[in-house]
Amino acid sequence: MDIAILSASVLTGNPDQPRAEAIGITDNKIVVVGTDEAVKEQITDKTKVFEMPGRLITPGLVDAHLHFLNFGMSLRWVNLRNLPSLEACREKIREAVSKHKPGEWIIGRGWNQNKWEDPTEPILKDIDDLTPENPTMMVRACGHCIWINSLALKAAGIDENTPDPPGGQIDRDSHTGAPNGLLREARKLIEAQIPRPSLEERKSAILSAQEEALRFGLTGVHTCERLEQWDAFEALDKEGLLKIRVHHLLPPEEIETAHNRGILNEYKSEHLWFGHVKFFADGSLGAHTALLHAPYSDTPEDACGIACSTKKELQEYAELAYGYGKSVAIHAIGDLAVTNCLEAIAAARKKYPGARRDRIEHVQLVRAQDFDVFKEMDVVASVQPVFLPTDWQPAEKLWGTDRCETAYAWKTIRDAGIRHQFGSDCPVEPVRPILGIQAAVTRQGIEGNPPGGWCPDQKLSLEETIEGFTKTAAWTAGKEAELGSIESGKKADLTVFGQDLFETPSETWHEVDIEMTVVNGEVVYRK
Repeated sequence: MDIAILSASVLTGNPDQPRAEAIGITDNKIVVVGTDEAVKEQITDKTKVFEMPGRLITPGLVDAHLHFLNFGMSLRWVNLRNLPSLEACREKIREAVSKHKPGEWIIGRGWNQNKWEDPTEPILKDIDDLTPENPTMMVRACGHCIWINSLALKAAGIDENTPDPPGGQIDRDSHTGAPNGLLREARKLIEAQIPRPSLEERKSAILSAQEEALRFGLTGVHTCERLEQWDAFEALDKEGLLKIRVHHLLPPEEIETAHNRGILNEYKSEHLWFGHVKFFADGSLGAHTALLHAPYSDTPEDACGIACSTKKELQEYAELAYGYGKSVAIHAIGDLAVTNCLEAIAAARKKYPGARRDRIEHVQLVRAQDFDVFKEMDVVASVQPVFLPTDWQPAEKLWGTDRCETAYAWKTIRDAGIRHQFGSDCPVEPVRPILGIQAAVTRQGIEGNPPGGWCPDQKLSLEETIEGFTKTAAWTAGKEAELGSIESGKKADLTVFGQDLFETPSETWHEVDIEMTVVNGEVVYRK
């Protein structure tokens, strides 16, 4: 036996043996789960023994929706997260300008006008005076809206005559029609002008992200990125430097290339594999681009959001994925977007019948009748509990309290028998899974608001929440025989919390550190 972990509180995720106190690991697999005595029987003088009294051990936590390399890159950008005002954001940008040479792009992320004292969205006049010599892009917290300066508009050739791109919107001055510095669902127009990071820069970003993820107890991630990012993951994997498990999703326009390169089925390793074909049905709540059946509650006009893809296009993308034998992951936040996804998947399955592990990402607002459709079609709800502390107030304002009865409805999803998995959408929210665990159980932010929790009937138990970070993520990745629970014969992926969460008040969980992270039988992080 290589590793023995003793005297802990083990939540196995195995219904036949839900609890244990000790785990034995040989090579990369779990060989014993049970009592201290059962594990001690196989300890040799070469076994590394960890006494873990008072610690909670769970199956390795998986963030089932994030943008991993992008997160690593964002660690080097201007950080506008949680700032209380436009002026606070301007001060951060002002500091960044002083560190950049004229002509260099300045990139930032995290602004959220819903957290400002004055929730008016920023425009050109709020950034041009700070950045006269640097093209600049500040990405909203959600990632679906960008605030740019005049030099960025010029670089992209965007002016009053530029039409809105398909599935996107260029905000304009109401009098002149000129672009006002906000682009919704049109980030690609600007990113095409920004110099691409080199392979070495991309690898470095992954390593930075990996260090953070392992420190916070993640053993695996489902990352929604492109072939450019895959190349960096593959390089690190072949160098033996990729320690976290990566289930990589790709957009439909890259699937043929990925197939020709042997990525879809042929590339297999312990730490990297191709997952789903990922595309978009709509935008986000905060950017007013989530697609709704009825108009937003806070707008005078009948605005229902933006369809990033038509239902016909969604069906075509699904058929493309099925044609290659793959399943789909579709971004859908608004209730009409969710309906469109379910109908498109159903139509595509008629043309390409067979077993699927399809998933809809975010699922923040759902029509009541669509829960049964989710269950009947066995489509996974891939949601982000960590969104709730930031979103509950904007959701009430933008969607209204009546519609919010089926918003962020995790208990309803579970009780309906719908498979569900949890993630962070990092860098939209922090990569720390404990924040999502706390939000799912308390329906509150770490400051305790709202009192009693928002829509408290949708609270999950701790066991149910941990299952959302483990079991289903293994199933959607096709790895349920190897991962997702602590059982003899499965791969040794473990998350060790510094305290037993079952014995710790839920309002303090965000203060609990990770003691140890184990991936494939290797201790990859130890506090």
